[in-house]
Amino acid sequence: MKKEAIPSSKIDLHLTPGSVEPAMKAAEASSSKVYKVPVDAIKPIPGFNVRVQSTDYAEHRDNIAALIKANGYDQTKPLAGFVAKEDDKNVIYLTDGHTRLDAVKQLNEDDGKIESLPVIVRSPPPSMTDLTVALHTNNSGRPLTPFELGVVVKRLMKEDGAKKDDIATRLGVTPRYLDDVLLLVNGPKEVRSAVLDGKVSSTLAIQELRKDPEKAVKKITEAVSKAKPGKKVTKKALGPKMQKIQSTVAIESDADMKEIVKAAAKQIRDAVPVNDDEETPLAAVDGTITITVEIPAPETPKPAAKKPAKKPAKAKKPAKEEDDIGIPGAEVISEDDEVAILPPAIKGDDDVPDDGLDI
Repeated sequence: MKKEAIPSSKIDLHLTPGSVEPAMKAAEASSSKVYKVPVDAIKPIPGFNVRVQSTDYAEHRDNIAALIKANGYDQTKPLAGFVAKEDDKNVIYLTDGHTRLDAVKQLNEDDGKIESLPVIVRSPPPSMTDLTVALHTNNSGRPLTPFELGVVVKRLMKEDGAKKDDIATRLGVTPRYLDDVLLLVNGPKEVRSAVLDGKVSSTLAIQELRKDPEKAVKKITEAVSKAKPGKKVTKKALGPKMQKIQSTVAIESDADMKEIVKAAAKQIRDAVPVNDDEETPLAAVDGTITITVEIPAPETPKPAAKKPAKKPAKAKKPAKEEDDIGIPGAEVISEDDEVAILPPAIKGDDDVPDDGLDI
């Protein structure tokens, strides 16, 4: 397996805006909003792509190449780029679609016949910050690995006035996750190599680095050396089999709290091995201490039962009378009563749903 090239966390590239139309004409691209650009005329920005050329990446690229060979290149998935000046020449730089371009070039090396690819050209050209952020936000098909994202974050953190919270917002992740990926990308070489080689997961490596970077190197290196070929190191392989020691300290009412704490401390001292050679006893193993206090729960007064609400007395219906029109049940309106005026008719617009009318 070839040695993996780790992407640089610093890109020294000054973008000089170029002319789109002359560049497309020089590349013999068709003049449309989506240009058909010869494959050889599409140039990746040197060192810009943070994808690690790992075995996993190669498999993903080869799968894409196989799909393109079977179905042709999907013209609805154009690459993205911009035009910049390079030695007084207009160059079409690639900003999105690195893996697809790589797959097409791999396919063409194997007697493929894809001569051009659709490219959307961004004009005016984006800033380097926008391009760097897009490395993460535009890769939803195969998201960046935590290590690759760490390279993106490291680049962004080097910019003048960079703020972690702002970067987290632009990348759509939490500030805590930014700390995690930076911890990984800035971690010891042995740990990074184990992650890039697929020997240990990024999550497990970050967990160990959080605890102790020096111990993480030793534990991960030893576990990788003992792991079977093709198998990832598990959390279980990074340490000895753990045992749980249960201790109980009885508590009586009116007991001295100092004595209770001393009894609990003695239980912990008896359970945890120590280095007796030290002037001050030091714990000889890694582990955790979980303390559970079991006491009677406070009594919660029961809520008073609600009395059923009294039903309102039914209003007596007025006695029915018959007026002179001879209709049984018709109510007689006295001279003092006002006749109710009917509200104006409301006609709804046929294009407006009923629930949208403000009545």
